[in-house]
Amino acid sequence: MELHLPKRIHKYYWSLFPIILVIIAYQNIFNNWELPLYGFNELEDIGRLLFVCGLSVCESALVTVFLWWIIEVLKQWLRKKS
Repeated sequence: MELHLPKRIHKYYWSLFPIILVIIAYQNIFNNWELPLYGFNELEDIGRLLFVCGLSVCESALVTVFLWWIIEVLKQWLRKKS
């Protein structure tokens, strides 16, 4: 399945995505998965870090698209109301 987004989301997406990515990655690495408690001397530990970073990227993309969708719905609702 492929997700096609409108072209007008491009500027919004890339301005908001890095900020959300940093916040979610910090939350996942330090609070949810508690990665600082593990040592990074085995390949398994590095794999765990890469997995958490990949998971953070996916979460950030979904959150960014969801926020864009909420803002677009609110804009349309306010236009109809005026």
